[in-house]
Amino acid sequence: MSKDDLVDPFRLDGEVAVITGGSRGIGRAIAELYAARGADVVICGRNEALGKQAAAEIAGSVQFIRADVTSEEDVRALVHSVIDEFGSLTVLVNNAGPTDLLHSRDVDGPIGHISLENWRRVLDRTLTSAFLPSRYVLPVMLDQQHGVIVNISSLAAAQAMPGFDTYSASKGGLEALTRSIASGYGHLGIRCNAIRVGSIAVDHGDGSRRRYAAEDNAPDAWRRAVPPPEGHPADIAHAALFLAAPASAYVTGTVLPVDGGLGARSLMPWQTPRPEMLAKMDG
Repeated sequence: MSKDDLVDPFRLDGEVAVITGGSRGIGRAIAELYAARGADVVICGRNEALGKQAAAEIAGSVQFIRADVTSEEDVRALVHSVIDEFGSLTVLVNNAGPTDLLHSRDVDGPIGHISLENWRRVLDRTLTSAFLPSRYVLPVMLDQQHGVIVNISSLAAAQAMPGFDTYSASKGGLEALTRSIASGYGHLGIRCNAIRVGSIAVDHGDGSRRRYAAEDNAPDAWRRAVPPPEGHPADIAHAALFLAAPASAYVTGTVLPVDGGLGARSLMPWQTPRPEMLAKMDG
């Protein structure tokens, strides 16, 4: 075993990471873990007060720069500021998303009822918000011959979510963009992967957290879809650490599901008795 093999492959010493939407939720969890593992971290968002508070609370080298990642001017300024401060930019996590728009429930919807204005709003906040940072960090990474892009996707990219048609289309586009970057820039030292997120318990700023009702005691309750296990931001952060660290040096162009098995669930739960039910029948 060589000396290099003894180095912790999950350390990020010397890396400079930008995490969009890093003030809370999944983005903040990633920022906390990256900083703990030795990276210089820059989080960005539109809420300056929230961002500065988060940067002050996270241990390690963490700074906040206000930026709206749907604004080309803001993204350009963000990248220039990071380079001026640290001299490099090696990791980009495209985490910012349209959470507030989706919670309103009057922006996205069935494709036949979405206005062009709202289509563009969700598309900008879901896909353009990843395109612009990627577009502006790629020249920096190419000069370094080293860089990692991690895109935060959703199970909506692979499975239908009725009523979230624009969001689903945008996340599908994000996963396609992930493969395109990996294929087009891999020979130049750039890796790009995505994490397909399932159901995560996130504080959305108003104290609310996504919850799933437990099954009732009806005789046929076992035939219904099992409520999905609830994940936590740290679950996504650990996957993002793997994809940014040397541990994943041979991984690019992939979409890593971190969804508690949601993507593997039966499409016909009423015909799929669960193992514990079969055990009772066998007994």
